[in-house]
Amino acid sequence: MAKEIVLFVLFSVVHLLAIVTISKEDVFYLPSKIVPILILIVALFRSFPTLEKRGKLVAVGLVFSLFGDSFLAIPKEGYFVPGLGSFLIAQLIYSYAFTIDSKIKPVLAIPFLLFGCSFFMVLVPKLGALTIPVGFYISAICLMGWRAAARNSITKPFYLGLLGALVFILSDSIIAYSMFLNREMDRSVASLGIMITYYLAQLLIYAATKTEELDVQSVKNT
Repeated sequence: MAKEIVLFVLFSVVHLLAIVTISKEDVFYLPSKIVPILILIVALFRSFPTLEKRGKLVAVGLVFSLFGDSFLAIPKEGYFVPGLGSFLIAQLIYSYAFTIDSKIKPVLAIPFLLFGCSFFMVLVPKLGALTIPVGFYISAICLMGWRAAARNSITKPFYLGLLGALVFILSDSIIAYSMFLNREMDRSVASLGIMITYYLAQLLIYAATKTEELDVQSVKNT
């Protein structure tokens, strides 16, 4: 697992440098953005047949995240909603993955429900035609956070997955803040904040998955 994490971090830094040195129109921008996620996808799909159900779901979630990254990196109008839709599917897949072998635990949904409703109400006056898509997406990320918090096994994968979910919510919140609440925010600063938290979130979810897979394989081999 260490090798792919090192590669992920290196290529993530490459994209962060691209954010402050080139524009979205540059031919290098999109590849630099998606390579880190491709590394995680390849690392999981290399052992896909032997992965547990949760691992397979996370792998598929990463693929939809890749689609979302690609749509949002296109410097033309009309690609925000497809990008949002791709990430919404990814969040639902992650939610399902976190739900496996977990109880409902409705009390743990309360903080995510309060955050989601409050943030949506703040955004609504600025959303216009995007009100419904954004509302669905906020629901999806809060669902993902709740399901990550509700896992039964309080182990290292639990903490990694929960932290990944929370950082993912932070990343999406920065997107919403910079797009709808503070349009004057420096785009490079916003993009750096978004991508640093996004890459960290995906890495944590990946690490949770791989750690759990290694634990399962260790038990099977004993």
